[in-house]
Parts: sequence; C-alpha cells; structure tokens
Amino acid sequence: MPPAADLPMRESDLTAHARIRNAALEGFARRGVAATSIREVAAAAGVSPGLVQHHFGTKEGLRRAVNEYVVAVAVAAFANLVSEDSQEAWTAMGNTVTAWVAENRTALRYLARGLSEGDEDASRILESLLRIAEQKWLDPLAAAGALRPEVDRDWAALHVFLFNLACVLFEPALDRHLADAFFSAGQLARWNVATTDLYRQALMRPAHDGPESTER
Repeated sequence: MPPAADLPMRESDLTAHARIRNAALEGFARRGVAATSIREVAAAAGVSPGLVQHHFGTKEGLRRAVNEYVVAVAVAAFANLVSEDSQEAWTAMGNTVTAWVAENRTALRYLARGLSEGDEDASRILESLLRIAEQKWLDPLAAAGALRPEVDRDWAALHVFLFNLACVLFEPALDRHLADAFFSAGQLARWNVATTDLYRQALMRPAHDGPESTER
C-alpha cells in the first residue's frame, strides 16, 4: 500500500519502514494512538505485524518514529526561511507554511488531535516547532530590525501554530463556511494572502515611524 497521498514523497518512502511509519501516522491522526493497534498499522501498510515489530519494536517505538518524522519534515521545510529583505521574508514565511500545511495535513491532524487531548508527545512536538519559528523566522527578523520592538515573540510564535492547527482541527466547520474546501488550492492561496498580511501588519516595524505612518 503506498503512503498517504498528502504526505511528502521521498526516496525513503518506498521502504517498508516508511510505509509502516506513514500508516501509523494516518491511524494515529484518525483514531488516536490508544485506539490504533500494531495489527491495524500492519494491515494498512501491507505488511505483517511481525515486520512492524522488527522495525519498531513496540507501539511506543513506532510512535517515536512518527514524532521524529513530523519534526524532521518541519525542520527541512523551514531550514532556510528568512531572506535578507524583510518584505520577502513575510512572503517566504507565508508560502512555506502554506506548502507545509498542504503537504502535511495528516501530520497536522495528528498533532492537533494530540494537543487537544493533552498528550505529552504532542506537546513536545509543538515545542520543537516553536523553536523552529523562533530561530528561523522571528530571531533573524528581530536582528535585522524588521520587527516592532514591542512584539511578544513567545506569543508571535505560538500564534503561527495556533492559527494553523485551528484550521486543521476545525476543517469541517471551515468547509461549510467557505465557498471551496479549506485544502483546495484556491482556498489555501486565499488563506496564505490573508494570514501573511495579518502577520505583516501586526509584527512588522513601519517603514517610517511617527504619526504620518500609514502602516498599522
């Protein structure tokens, strides 16, 4: 069975190890970790339960592999995020986040489900993602003088992921409100523009400080 369609395809995804990991991620995202058995993961991956145990040992080992994968994909996506041009940096952030959400909706559903249930592993993943946002986006922008001096960087990083995870968690409600499904290409493009503009206006230092500035 091939990996879930919305997961990034890499050379390693052709291996049994990756098929098992992706099947576990899909099951954990849909039903939760406790309700997903090794036997169900094996069936979804097209392998035997024994092969799952051979690669991962226990379900806890399988879960660790899933968590490491989610973080590794995010690290790779955001590794070179900030441009020297602060205007380009906002666009790059929006484009990168939107592409990451579009390609990793299953991982985001897994994370959103875990966080909503108070899961410690999900909280650790979120901490890793927050460090990426701080180190690869907010810290370089602050060093370049592109952030408003009063910006609360802890909450700025949190808002990035709260907005993203909320959209995934409440996707059915959003789909009823919007003309097209949230994960359609056109709707993701609208979301990118609207959200990037929101961050830019809220966090970016105005080009000219003073009462005549038109930026907010």
